[in-house]
Amino acid sequence: MSHDGAASGPVLAIDVGGTSIKAAVLDADGGEHLRKAVHTPFAQGPEAILTALRELAHERTAAAGAAGMQLDAAGVVVPGVVDTEAGIARYASNIGWRDVPLADIVADIVKAPTAVGHDVQAAGLAEATLGAAQGVTDALIVVLGTGVAAVVLSGGQPVRGAAGIPGEIGHIPAGDLRTRCRCGAFGCLEMFSSARGVTRLYAERTGRTLDAPEVIAHLDEDPDAAAAWQEATDTLARGLVCAALITDPARIVLAGGLSQAGDALLTPTRAAFTAGMPWRSAPELVTSPLGGRAGLLGAGILARRAAGAPA
Repeated sequence: MSHDGAASGPVLAIDVGGTSIKAAVLDADGGEHLRKAVHTPFAQGPEAILTALRELAHERTAAAGAAGMQLDAAGVVVPGVVDTEAGIARYASNIGWRDVPLADIVADIVKAPTAVGHDVQAAGLAEATLGAAQGVTDALIVVLGTGVAAVVLSGGQPVRGAAGIPGEIGHIPAGDLRTRCRCGAFGCLEMFSSARGVTRLYAERTGRTLDAPEVIAHLDEDPDAAAAWQEATDTLARGLVCAALITDPARIVLAGGLSQAGDALLTPTRAAFTAGMPWRSAPELVTSPLGGRAGLLGAGILARRAAGAPA
């Protein structure tokens, strides 16, 4: 992660998700220090989530000071619609925020320049800079977290779109059309192939609640876990076929927390994905080496840019 003298010190990176809020201090080489994650108090409402973010930012800033690290900048990435110029989270369905001035809030805590970005765009930036999309000019970076979204790289640049929200493949109707999504539409991919979707599929079969890593851990001995996972990967493959036929990437990178399942995710998804395009060669499908760290690393890159580095 390149930098100049104006931004050679550590930065605070914060990744706000529907399941957890992660924070870490990143050095100029992308090394992670003082990492901490807290549960996102989703059930308590958007104000409680903002309070949790404030507390985590205060705590990590104090911890950095105690460790002798002077923060040059901060970067915060969030889901939904983000006004990056104004530093405002305009709308985040997984969190419930509307028009939250995050840059001002965090800058007041850290006492340093603060950038705000979209979590998936930031993860895509990290993948293109440090991860599995390095050197690929046409790629699709799919982040599988609490929801599902993607970054489309074309000619080496992220596609911006007319409304600034390209890559929302989590809302491709690739699943059972009787299932209504939080967005109001039916059959949305993220209701099946996100971490939350895997939990939902298993609970509907069994009446028991397991998080996605627990479902994956029981694939070999629990037929219900295997069936839920099969539906999740088959639905993901259908969504990827749609996205690949439209964007024609050379490589698709599966990133985000669910990508840490590795071959358990990649093998069935790749088989169904390839079968879905019998008339052409399927783009390369890989999992990210950054896993669930991509959002944090992207937030760090945005922070360095805010502090004046080319990153």
